[in-house]
Amino acid sequence: MDLKQTLIMPRRSMLKLSGAALATLAAPSIIRSARATDKLTVFSWETYHLDPWIKEWTEKTGIEVNVVLTGSADEMYAQMAAGSIEPDVIIVDSGNLKRHVDSNFIAPLDVSKIPNASYVAKGFNFEKRNAIDGKIYGIPYNWGVQPLMFARSVGEEGMDTWNALWDKRFAGKVNLFDDGYATIPMIAMKAGAKDPYNLTEDEFAAVVEALKELRPQVGSISRGPSDQTAIFAAGDALVGYCMVVNSVFTLNADGQNKFGYSFPKEGTLGWIDNAAVTPRGERDASYQFISDILAPDWQARFVASAQTNGVLSTADARKAGLSDEVLHKTTILDQDTPGFWEKLSVFSPPEDIERRVQIWNDFKAGTL
Repeated sequence: MDLKQTLIMPRRSMLKLSGAALATLAAPSIIRSARATDKLTVFSWETYHLDPWIKEWTEKTGIEVNVVLTGSADEMYAQMAAGSIEPDVIIVDSGNLKRHVDSNFIAPLDVSKIPNASYVAKGFNFEKRNAIDGKIYGIPYNWGVQPLMFARSVGEEGMDTWNALWDKRFAGKVNLFDDGYATIPMIAMKAGAKDPYNLTEDEFAAVVEALKELRPQVGSISRGPSDQTAIFAAGDALVGYCMVVNSVFTLNADGQNKFGYSFPKEGTLGWIDNAAVTPRGERDASYQFISDILAPDWQARFVASAQTNGVLSTADARKAGLSDEVLHKTTILDQDTPGFWEKLSVFSPPEDIERRVQIWNDFKAGTL
């Protein structure tokens, strides 16, 4: 079976709101105006640090910033390893923090130098989640979930479990996105693994069997959020593993609410992108930048622009000027659901990333 697939786009490739929506938000607040003769290189993701925001920050602080973008976690790590990028601040997801720590790419954070850390919603529990050997290496900047998405025409029954992807009713109408790092944990959850990031040999075998059973179901593998959105809009998929929830909101933009998403009972995968400093970035300019991008005004503009979640609580997001219309195009409100963070399985360092990537590649090639 030929699966439709192309190169993956970054999960952060999200649609923008109109300029009018952005104009309603205040400019980002600056914790101090440090007219320093300093320069920063920030290694980040698409939509995270737009040029006008950086220009404004430079004008207010006197600190020049060069933003370099990456397309995937593997690409980011490879460029760091090759030395082709030498950043001061880097945005790393929680599942890759240890990998960067082990390679001495990032240094421990002094959170006391980040006063706006107080605005990071309590559910992130970053003091524990991002601690390695008792030291904190990252502070959240953005987060998202990767739930089950489906066309409402199939009905709500059975849409509370990952087993929906294996339901024979949807043979040839299942969509996945091309990312083994993100997909294998979901398969492991469905297969009943105790910890989707630390699989036993028996659990690896169960994952392989589950993928073999799933392959005839899969009609398409999307290259990114916009591709996944287009596939569902065309009716080529009825259920799928959602790359970014924004796809569902985009599909429902006509007001007909034909598509939905759910948090399966086996668990829902989530990612947290964190600001970290490199050894060369251990100085005041880096800490000022990190603190300022956590300020409510900056976060509100970021959320509205990228239709993403940022790190504010619902209450702080509203105080910062985000309307219910904008909030309902994110999953920020889901934080208020009792037990949400406990049920969310945030990407963690896997036991053997190379093995997982090989399994995924074999799945796509049909050679499992």
